[in-house]
Amino acid sequence: MDKNHSELFGHFTYDDSLTYEALLAAEELLIDEIEPLLQRGGAEHLDFTPLGDALMLECVFEEHRLYVYRKIAMEIAAMLPDGVNGRLLCLHKDFSSLHVFWLRPGAWVEEERPLPETPSETLKVHHVSPKDTVSSSDEE
Repeated sequence: MDKNHSELFGHFTYDDSLTYEALLAAEELLIDEIEPLLQRGGAEHLDFTPLGDALMLECVFEEHRLYVYRKIAMEIAAMLPDGVNGRLLCLHKDFSSLHVFWLRPGAWVEEERPLPETPSETLKVHHVSPKDTVSSSDEE
């Protein structure tokens, strides 16, 4: 059984004003500084994915501790170089809470977003019938 009840996703973007060399240096700094920060907070299964113009990260935590996520946001904002902004998405696996952090050098903003049990009545409903589904034998 999975012992991890919370996931954190990160997405960092680089300003167009950064040279390629500055972008690579910023990316290296982010990985070198954020990885131990997350590990100190109890993160496991860290995965960094450089995309050229962005850096994504993903990890899991045993518990959904908002104070830990706030500390991570604060410390990342304090070390972000100019020209780099980020977002963190913290999700409790039971969908009871979702927190979004927007980060920029020297500052961060947080918002809790509810995840309702049922969809809004204004959303379009897509209907399917059993014949619309694909069985595994149909895929072969």
